[in-house]
Amino acid sequence: MAVKVTESYVNYSPPLDYHVIAKRLLASVPEKYLIGLDSVVLCNLSGQPRRIRTGTLPRRGRRIKREHVAGLYHPAWRGRKAWIQVFVDQIKVPPRFFRWIRLLSDLLFGEVLYHDLGHHAHTIRREYRKKEDVAENWRVRFSVNHLRRSYRLLYGVLRLAADIRRAVLRLIHRDSA
Repeated sequence: MAVKVTESYVNYSPPLDYHVIAKRLLASVPEKYLIGLDSVVLCNLSGQPRRIRTGTLPRRGRRIKREHVAGLYHPAWRGRKAWIQVFVDQIKVPPRFFRWIRLLSDLLFGEVLYHDLGHHAHTIRREYRKKEDVAENWRVRFSVNHLRRSYRLLYGVLRLAADIRRAVLRLIHRDSA
């Protein structure tokens, strides 16, 4: 069961091949969290109609402008499957001389894609907390899973560094108490 990744740009040429990055990121997500997700649509916010570009959206008890949103999750509704819309012109891009590093592109694009995928995972596996907090937790889980699967050696080094940091902080805290 593969999720379709489609591109729909209007007068825009993306600086990276986001289609390939999206496929790579979705490949590391367990199948059970992709059930019911129809597609991921990559588009540019600047090419969207005015009614989509303007206005506000609720987020964590306040409203944010749509122009600051990099992705939207559209839940299943009226017989249509759920889908994710990613505005690639709103995603941070590594500087030109760092674009060859796949990990940077994966992490920056994955931050948006995995957050919205977290909203979808929340519909599959309910948690009784605020939606944005749950989506952020899923984003971290999916990102760590992607690092573990795609960058095994780097993941091992990062895990070792985190364990050493935790041990040093524990020693410092114990000595100061």
